[in-house]
Amino acid sequence: MHLHVLGCSGSDLPGYNLTSFLINKTILLDAGSVTSSMPLASQAEIQEILITHAHLDHIKDILFLADNLIELVTRNEHGAVRVRGLAPVLESIRTHLLNDTIWPDFTVLPTFSNPVLAYAPMDPGVWVDMAGLRVVTIPVNHATAASGYLLLDPASGGHFAFTGDTGPTDPWWTFLNSLPFDLENLIIEASFPNAMEELALLSKHLTPKLLRAELDKLHARPKIYISHMKSTFSTEIQEQLHQALDGYMFHLLRDGEDIIF
Repeated sequence: MHLHVLGCSGSDLPGYNLTSFLINKTILLDAGSVTSSMPLASQAEIQEILITHAHLDHIKDILFLADNLIELVTRNEHGAVRVRGLAPVLESIRTHLLNDTIWPDFTVLPTFSNPVLAYAPMDPGVWVDMAGLRVVTIPVNHATAASGYLLLDPASGGHFAFTGDTGPTDPWWTFLNSLPFDLENLIIEASFPNAMEELALLSKHLTPKLLRAELDKLHARPKIYISHMKSTFSTEIQEQLHQALDGYMFHLLRDGEDIIF
């Protein structure tokens, strides 16, 4: 399974792309930085979008991707892109963004029977077959509704879990501990430095110290991939991660890198 990092930053500044990953060229995992990071030909290969939650930094490029693909859909050269996530997350997108006020409703354009986008709600804990992979979503502690994802390639056994944005949570770790295999790869956030723990908890994010407390809930010891650092605090966060993640293999994600799971 191939993961390309389109963006992994927790703040939008020059040189820092917002959260978005491309899986096997056809699946987006969040959509914070898509159209500014991919040529149109690559955008046209996208078939699925997995959304962790409806905060703007994780969904904004759904809008611009739809705008870029409408001509292909009109010519019947591209089918509807399925937007997947928890039902309340998709409802937020429908109500507040694709509502013909903030942005055109691309779930009925160019026609009702031939749209650019189609909502496909996912139920927590229910595995879905998707482009040769198996995918499941589990709630986490962030936003009105939020979830992380586990993606598994049945052919190779390659897999990774992605929390999305989260504060301290329990159902997520309970699920991962129930898997019939040991988790090997985990993408998880570390948004704020330790000194900002109060703000992290209020906004339902993690610091390096809080991150270690969460990892201690997990029976396995996967390789940790760090995402969503607030760029203005990234140096401080990185220094604290070396202490907090003592005993773990960890890697700081970078925009544009490729990882094979």
